[in-house]
Amino acid sequence: MIYCFSLNAYEYAYTYAYAFRTTSKGSSVNGRSRSTARHVSQTSDPAVTNAVIETTTTATATSPAFENFDYEEHWYPCVWEEDVESDVPTKVTIFDVDYVVSKTPSGDVVAMKDYCTHKGAALSEGRMTAKGYFQCAYHGWSFDGSTGDCVEIPQIVFQTKKDGDGNDAHQLQSATIPSRACANTAVPAQIHQGMVWLFPGGGLEKALLAPPPPSVPEDLFTNHSNDLKMTTAVRDMPIDFSILLSNICDPDHGLFAHQSTNFDMYTASLDCGFESFVSEETDGGKGWTLRTKIDAKDKMLELDRSLRETTKAKSKPKSKKSDKGKQKPESPWATFRFYAPSHVRMNRVNKETGETKFASLFYVCPVGVGRSRFMSATLSGFKIPRWLIAPNLNNFLDQDTYLLATQQRRLLAQEADGLRAAMKEKKIDDRNDAERIKGLALKTRTKNFTLPSPTDKISARLEQFWDATLTRCPNRAKHLLNLDESGAFLQTPSREFVLDRKTQSLDISKDSRDVVRNCKRTKRVSRVIAIALALGKVARTVTTKTAATSRTTPPLAFVKFVFKTSFLAPALTCLFLAFSLAAKLEREYYFKYTDKYRRADMKKIPEKIWLDK
Repeated sequence: MIYCFSLNAYEYAYTYAYAFRTTSKGSSVNGRSRSTARHVSQTSDPAVTNAVIETTTTATATSPAFENFDYEEHWYPCVWEEDVESDVPTKVTIFDVDYVVSKTPSGDVVAMKDYCTHKGAALSEGRMTAKGYFQCAYHGWSFDGSTGDCVEIPQIVFQTKKDGDGNDAHQLQSATIPSRACANTAVPAQIHQGMVWLFPGGGLEKALLAPPPPSVPEDLFTNHSNDLKMTTAVRDMPIDFSILLSNICDPDHGLFAHQSTNFDMYTASLDCGFESFVSEETDGGKGWTLRTKIDAKDKMLELDRSLRETTKAKSKPKSKKSDKGKQKPESPWATFRFYAPSHVRMNRVNKETGETKFASLFYVCPVGVGRSRFMSATLSGFKIPRWLIAPNLNNFLDQDTYLLATQQRRLLAQEADGLRAAMKEKKIDDRNDAERIKGLALKTRTKNFTLPSPTDKISARLEQFWDATLTRCPNRAKHLLNLDESGAFLQTPSREFVLDRKTQSLDISKDSRDVVRNCKRTKRVSRVIAIALALGKVARTVTTKTAATSRTTPPLAFVKFVFKTSFLAPALTCLFLAFSLAAKLEREYYFKYTDKYRRADMKKIPEKIWLDK
């Protein structure tokens, strides 16, 4: 089918639809050469000072202006393949436009804009036919997702009683389907490394000329002695994709927002700067990447430990003490890569062997203004069940998502103000005038952010990119201004709304829904059995005298054994534990992170991250 590309879900480690992009050589797709990077800015100064950060933040004359970067020239991840069922249409949204995705009986993925050309009802509310067509639930119209053509309208199908020779025929025929019913609503789709990607910027010809979806290089799966396996997770978030990606690309925040010491391996300090910092345009300016490499060792935490020793404060955990005096192995490289506009990869690499034992992959789908879909994957030596990953990931994301919501309210309002001012200066009166608005560049982030940390060198470059390109996001200008004028940015939404795990995670993950259903079933069954045992015990007590004077038959002996205290107590205890564990696991898929949890997390900062002075 012309709009369909596919790769088997479990062949991503060895087979690629496109070559992995490189920085030294051009790659090719279907015989077409891809241009090499046009601009590279690189620093390797081990001591990164405030002056350097300030220069990076403000001096743009020698930096690429991203003038050729176009959001409509890129593929976007929208859903993990394992979350797409072959007989159920799945709704996804990119840049405030709804699409419907499904698999055909042959295993190919197809996608269309999520509306029926009859009366505009959502196709995602319908079903998939036996032939793999989208069928609208409103009036039964069917569409071929590979072309967007309407292939059947039940109301204009009729039965012919006679054929051309006058013989009985009783065949079904259809009147001519109106051309307006076959609107060009199909979009190019492909499965790439276990994920469904859509190209909302045009048809197949344009999609083939666009930069390919970023690939995880094969050596991360089969490098040396490693055989890394991928574990995936997903969550929808009421956070703008630009804010979420800036958060992912900011390792400094992990120490305080997550109280996680591992983030320090990716940070820079005044004593330990980036070994390399590369910002480059790729694919003739259509793409952009940001890459860093630094020693994967403690920086701020090491300083904190020395301060604790100096002040004779409570020391770090014993595991840290036990390492004192011992020769530590050489730290690996901590590498970071951002592939605009939607992918981040972080991993640690052995300096001698180049071996990677663990990697974190992040994919962010720009659902719309103030909304995004966060998809992550870990590459490690073993595969963890998704239902087990989801609660842990949700606990992790809850720690800073509400912080991002408080930031978003102010930042998007400032972006809207800056957009109005720029439109007024250029005399653009129509917020739907996308072509003229694309030529605007804002200074929302570079003007309002203060970035003195050595690690902020990443943020400074990334915020320059957002300021230069966000006006080119499809539909962003009109939706941003509409939201601002509606008062959406006047206050931060409630914590319960921002951190609602049910709608953001449970409803979109089949594995999680299966676990919650099993938890409910376990609770129900254990409750019924416990009640039955309790009632049986009461009934046995009442009939003890009668049973004692009667002959004991084998079935009655079994009943006596079941309801003996020596058996009943352990049985009820096991049922109680099963009920409690199922209830506890089920709660993990609903709103959890109250202010009580936040206050408990904040107490961990002086305990293990940064001592109060």
